[in-house]
Amino acid sequence: MWKYTELDAYNTISLHDCKATSITMEGSNLIFDFPDGFWITPANKHINHDRPIKTGPAQLCIRGAFKEAPFDAIDIYKTFCILGKPVFCRRLQPEHPIFLKMFQTGKYELEFITEYHAAISSLYQCWIWKKKSGVYAECQFELTAKSIEYRWNEIRYDREW
Repeated sequence: MWKYTELDAYNTISLHDCKATSITMEGSNLIFDFPDGFWITPANKHINHDRPIKTGPAQLCIRGAFKEAPFDAIDIYKTFCILGKPVFCRRLQPEHPIFLKMFQTGKYELEFITEYHAAISSLYQCWIWKKKSGVYAECQFELTAKSIEYRWNEIRYDREW
């Protein structure tokens, strides 16, 4: 049970620079776990502060995703370098189960960079980090959902933007 939950609060909650370490399906819900939380902005009703504040451990729940294909599209961009200079970029389009499994093994984290929202769809631009290696790839994925639920238990006033 979560102390705070908000639906479609992407105008007052930011995932920027926040890492999800697990992505799972629970029925028709796609769940992203953020052990280090996400950002609550000053416009959010739960804080009275002039700067964004970090939550404690949190979840993002994409409600009403399609179990067979929770993502509309997944693109991973792998850049190849020679002598430290980028030479070419390859776009990979993994199947949904393969993408989910990457984060269930505990070897990867998904860092959110930007997000764009429309009536029933969202586009997220991220970095996929291979844990403890410093290696990452750019990624973007699109989702269609009935709603987006943000969940957390604590607000960490000691962790300002």
